Amino acid sequence: MSKKRSPGEGTIYFSKTQNLWVSQITLPNGKRIAKYSKSQKVVQEWLLAQRTALKQGLLVEDDKMTYGDFLSRYFNDIATHTLRPKSLESYESLIRIHIRPEIGMIRLSVLNAAQLQNLYSNKLKQGLSRRTVQYIHSIIHRSLNQALKWDLIYRNVADLAEAPKVERKIPQTLSAEEVRKFLLVVKEDRLYPLYLLAITTGMREGELLALDYESVDFYKNTIHVKRSVQQLIGKGIVISEPKTEKSKRTIAVPEFVMDILYECLEKSGGKGGLICKTSTGNPIGPRNLVREFKAHLVEAGLPNIRFHDLRHTAASLLLTEGVHPKVVQEMLGHSQISLTLDTYSHTIPNMQTEAAEKMNTLLG
Repeated sequence: MSKKRSPGEGTIYFSKTQNLWVSQITLPNGKRIAKYSKSQKVVQEWLLAQRTALKQGLLVEDDKMTYGDFLSRYFNDIATHTLRPKSLESYESLIRIHIRPEIGMIRLSVLNAAQLQNLYSNKLKQGLSRRTVQYIHSIIHRSLNQALKWDLIYRNVADLAEAPKVERKIPQTLSAEEVRKFLLVVKEDRLYPLYLLAITTGMREGELLALDYESVDFYKNTIHVKRSVQQLIGKGIVISEPKTEKSKRTIAVPEFVMDILYECLEKSGGKGGLICKTSTGNPIGPRNLVREFKAHLVEAGLPNIRFHDLRHTAASLLLTEGVHPKVVQEMLGHSQISLTLDTYSHTIPNMQTEAAEKMNTLLG
């Protein structure tokens, strides 16, 4: 009794009725495809190519679909409904400028890891940062994962490509003394409450700009992070949900900061609304915030750091003062504690020295 062939193995035979050589192969979804030719060699080569493609995850039901066509479908049907506005804007830009012009014309059925690797190499040579190329790889990988779910391919070839590794940089932070100097300069500034919250809670820029008095609990000295401001091309200032589910959080706030927030509320006549806003009551744009922040750094004679580095400053100050990393993770809204530890590992040696000294006092 002959052994039954497995799906993907294929078969070759001569059809007397058609007077042609026939090669057939069964796909994992049960669909059978075939090649007909007067030449046995032609169907043999075709079968070998199909077996190879099947192993590499390259066979698709629609062999004429280009990767660019698929990307359009993925962007409209999936990305548009699952990504936050700012992420969607980045996706659209990278696909339009860097991905589609390079590999968009390649059929989905023949896109392979070597072509992806060549794309990454070219982009690095053109001057893109390793982080941006890594993001391009992420977009391609996620899109091909969707193609896998739709049974358009049987393997994600992006798994076989190497994205450039990004060296983790130690965040720039201000020391406690530098923070005092900065706060002294901005004490009379309209954005003083916002700067205080950035340094004492580690809230993100967009979260601070969207913060209103309704999210402040003056009895429990806490703030509820529920919204975030983003500046989008063609849409202007948009208020949306925070970055992740973990970003929706409650943060304990130092009492002196709550006192200042209460003073600001009284000065506004108890009207509530945004804590920091424009003269018309609208959210302050991120670009305007950064411009004013940079000017204050110059005035205070401090290093030219990013506004986001105030978040890093808050985390570093808390960790060096012995606050547990899990608490810092929850304050920052990190999805995992490993992200907190990896980002602020430069503070750990100081903490280890302190631990050794305490052990010395205890047992030495």
